[in-house]
Amino acid sequence: MGTGRPVKASADEEDFSSSFYVPMKCLEITDKCKQYLDVDVIVEERFDLFVNMTHITTFFASPVELEELALGFLVCEGFIRPCTNAEPIRVTSDSIFCEIDIDTEELATLTHQQRCGTTSYRKDSTPFIVSDVSFSKEAIFNSVEQLKEKGKAWHRTGGAHTSMVCNNKGEVLFFCEDVGRACSVDKVVGKALMNGTDLSKCSLVTTGRLASTMISKAINAGFPLVASKGATVREAVELAKKAGITLVAFVRRPNMYVYSSEQRIVIE
Repeated sequence: MGTGRPVKASADEEDFSSSFYVPMKCLEITDKCKQYLDVDVIVEERFDLFVNMTHITTFFASPVELEELALGFLVCEGFIRPCTNAEPIRVTSDSIFCEIDIDTEELATLTHQQRCGTTSYRKDSTPFIVSDVSFSKEAIFNSVEQLKEKGKAWHRTGGAHTSMVCNNKGEVLFFCEDVGRACSVDKVVGKALMNGTDLSKCSLVTTGRLASTMISKAINAGFPLVASKGATVREAVELAKKAGITLVAFVRRPNMYVYSSEQRIVIE
């Protein structure tokens, strides 16, 4: 189990590290000594997303799985439904281009938002989640506990977020890492949809605080349940109740806090 502190990459991780992180020198200062170390530092690059040749947003993301990032973003931000075709997606050194079935002029009529250094557009509507799938308490514990086990970049740098799509047995179907929490969600949603996964029977499990923007992504993607080891906020709880999604936070065995739609969780 890693500590999340930056460490030196091994030879068999060379291909992985070339995308996610690079070695850099730093001075380590302890209570007894100081020494120079070569440590791994995660990479964050800028990518502009163009939809129908209209600039939609700017990502500051890890430079991997960019097609998944674009598709997941469009679904999670409400531009398209999970079943909508958004291919082909073209990626250049600093931009992502895709075409979707939407009136380009309509993009200018959507609500304009600024957050986390990016600009995005989204409609003022909240889908209601209709799903009769249930999750056992143990399945939720098992899925959340796998966040650190799956997080290679987190183990190497301490600077990555992990998001996973899990089935109702707590098994990990897909996982993605990114320097950004929101981008890790977009990527794993895009990866799952590219593989034909029905998200209405799955859970979204992610690191970090469950803010309202994260719950909004889960709702637009169609997840019936979202879980994290971290906290949540009032606005996220209110949004989850409005949309009928199950919000589970502070998942730390043997306890978890369920803030909405608790009927989906089976207590053995």
